[in-house]
Amino acid sequence: MKALRFYGRKDLRHEDIPEPSPGPGQVKVKINLAGICGSDLKEYVAGLGIIAVSKMPRTIGHEFAGRVAAVGEGVSDFKVGERVTGVGYWFCGQCFYCQRGIYNLCMNSGFTGLTVDGCMAEYLISPSYSLYKLPDSVSDDSGALVEPLAVAIHGVRQGNVHPGDAVGIVGDGTIGLCSLLAAKAAGASRVYVVAKHKGRGEMASAMGATAVIYLSDGDPVQLVRNLTDGLGVDVSIECVGHPDTPRLSVELARRGGTAVIVGVFDKPSLFHFGCMTFSERTVVGSSIYVHEARTAIALLADKRIDPRRLITSRVPLKDAVEMGFEKLINKKEHEVKILLKIA
Repeated sequence: MKALRFYGRKDLRHEDIPEPSPGPGQVKVKINLAGICGSDLKEYVAGLGIIAVSKMPRTIGHEFAGRVAAVGEGVSDFKVGERVTGVGYWFCGQCFYCQRGIYNLCMNSGFTGLTVDGCMAEYLISPSYSLYKLPDSVSDDSGALVEPLAVAIHGVRQGNVHPGDAVGIVGDGTIGLCSLLAAKAAGASRVYVVAKHKGRGEMASAMGATAVIYLSDGDPVQLVRNLTDGLGVDVSIECVGHPDTPRLSVELARRGGTAVIVGVFDKPSLFHFGCMTFSERTVVGSSIYVHEARTAIALLADKRIDPRRLITSRVPLKDAVEMGFEKLINKKEHEVKILLKIA
């Protein structure tokens, strides 16, 4: 079968590899669409991430929509031909955290497309617990966005967003824009997006942001306070992973507010805890998801979330490097989610 294989920094190859078979508890999925995630892009650009300490070459990708092609021994909840999407985690089910249902914190975890082969291929092998059926009312396009939506919904839950809350989103990438949708679905009355790119900021406005604050406009903290009677937001959600964005996210939150850290970092941040002590703000981490994919599918099915504006290009798998990864690097103003056509 054809697959997109990661060999190192800026080295992705479209090549033939053996077609896999599912083991016990596993499902073989024929992939229709695969999304390029920000973490995939980081691996491609830097070549120093999780894949680098794992086995290479590696088939990358963990956002997808497809159909069940075969099931392994013991799998009874999926049938050949059913439309599915999925999430990335592989967990042990036995450790302290798994025993408490906090699978995203598993001490022996793996992840599709990083530690095991991923979905940018004709076929994917996934544990059955990481797959979800897609109803007829959810298209493959939307189904391929379930995984990043699950990340965003988990972040909103970690922030305990309530109806009527003011929410600040730091970041205009896929996770930032998905967090905008998730916050609105949770009942946030105002959502402010701190953006770097004009094109993506315009997309945020079209998707319902109350206001977009561009980094080039001045101090985002003061600009958000000007819009919130001097208070700041109830919950801020950091979706970038840059050394400067955690403090920005904390300072966007009002006194007693919450900052959620969703971004994936490869460099440390400097942080002055003086902005915490007398404000009694809370900072909470957010690691991928538990079962938020189920919530994402329900919200897509009843149209409370419509992520289709995020999809800016669809390209064949064979053209993934030039028309996908390089395009996301060089055309950040207007490219957000690029889907790779497999089938």
